Amino acid sequence: MVSNILSLVLCLFVLSTLHLTSSAQKCKEYKFPNNKVYANCSDLPHLSSFLHWNYSNGVLEVAYRRTEITSNRWVSWALNPNNKIDKAMIGAQAFVAILQSNGSIKAYTTVIEGGYNTHLEEGDVFYPGGDNNIKVNYQNNEVVIYTEVRIIPVGSKFVVHTWQDGPLLDSIPQKHDLAYANLNSKGILNLG
Repeated sequence: MVSNILSLVLCLFVLSTLHLTSSAQKCKEYKFPNNKVYANCSDLPHLSSFLHWNYSNGVLEVAYRRTEITSNRWVSWALNPNNKIDKAMIGAQAFVAILQSNGSIKAYTTVIEGGYNTHLEEGDVFYPGGDNNIKVNYQNNEVVIYTEVRIIPVGSKFVVHTWQDGPLLDSIPQKHDLAYANLNSKGILNLG
């Protein structure tokens, strides 16, 4: 009886270790279409998200992945030029993907202004190159937002970024959840 319990505990320990190891490797093991390679990647701590990026000569090239997402939702990844982690959302320059119920995808940029009741209206972003440089793929319940922007000021060593998703109502983005994971989906991206 004791040996069965010990065997069960050992088995559960091994399985949990394998799960942690496999989740930690998701970012580095991911293969992009056309064999695109990113020098850096990060398993983001919330919302089943991953960030892949290259940074060279002031240009940040990004692929933000949000897994386990269904249609009729919006997904975004944003940079905040204020670089204040405690206020990462207000003023953020966002790259948005709207996954409509008919399967189509709308991609655009916006600035999150005026508080937390934004509907993510389309608008130009602060970063040069960002307005017309957004592509989105959606398949197998995974969204990938691709963009490339010039980081200002030149020589920046880090940027504050945030990522999010939320529901749609008649194809209009609604307020995201206020759960711990949503409120803490922000971080500092070290550029080197």
